[in-house]
Amino acid sequence: MEKKWKLISISLILALAISACSANSAAPTMDAAAASTIEALNIQVTQIASTLNAIIAEKSATPKPTNTSAATATPSFTLAPSETATPLSGVWLTFDSATNCRYGPATTYGIAATVDAGVQLQALARSEDSEFFYVRYFDTSNHYCWVWKGTSYKTGNQNILPVFTAQPTYAPTITPTSAASFNVSYSSMQTCSSKYFLVFNITNTGNTTWQSVKIVIVDSTKGITMTHTSNYFTGYSGCSLTKQESDLTTGEPGQATSFSPGEFSYDPTGNTLLATISVYSEKNQSGTVISRVIPVTP
Repeated sequence: MEKKWKLISISLILALAISACSANSAAPTMDAAAASTIEALNIQVTQIASTLNAIIAEKSATPKPTNTSAATATPSFTLAPSETATPLSGVWLTFDSATNCRYGPATTYGIAATVDAGVQLQALARSEDSEFFYVRYFDTSNHYCWVWKGTSYKTGNQNILPVFTAQPTYAPTITPTSAASFNVSYSSMQTCSSKYFLVFNITNTGNTTWQSVKIVIVDSTKGITMTHTSNYFTGYSGCSLTKQESDLTTGEPGQATSFSPGEFSYDPTGNTLLATISVYSEKNQSGTVISRVIPVTP
């Protein structure tokens, strides 16, 4: 291609030169106009040659290779932050095996419920020796009872728990020659002059006559304990005395009220209460004694 363009350029130059020579032979004397025309033609030939050389150089230039492959972006991955379990507040117990939940902080107390292995319960209080924990256990009903620490592992600081003082009357003492017994149930909460107290129904179901009573109520929500003692079995409606018995004979029903003394100075509605009702065969809380422990949520 380059040779072809060079030949064309040379041919044009020769043609112009021959034309000029012919003109000189025909007219030996060149006027100014002819000379100007020849000079202009020479300039045009030079320009054409330069243009042709530029075209030839452009055509002969080796093009740079072009990478037509599409660039592939390298994917980047951002690891999601791992979730951290929020620890439970308070003191929690997880049981390794089935555990008895008792009415008091000792193995001599009756069994209120059985806690299955793997169950997790929150401790509400602890015994004086920290060997037992007071818990709320849900199965077919609500149970407030005591579990031994040796059957579970705990999370949390047990020192923040209030200490429940076990009453010596928790363990029933029954005279071997007497069939002493009674039933008790929660009746209601009453108020009088901004004081709050509980009323319990009692029935003597044994052969021993009961002559005095003691009520101990522990508010596990506030860590407060109230105690009532009396030589009478009384019932109240507000500030009014509705029933009073000096004793309870076999089969006789009555009531016991934690009033004067034993009332709360605040409203315990919704709080978790543990009530221990003890009856005695003698006045002034002496003689044969039997106790019953029941949870109450007014």
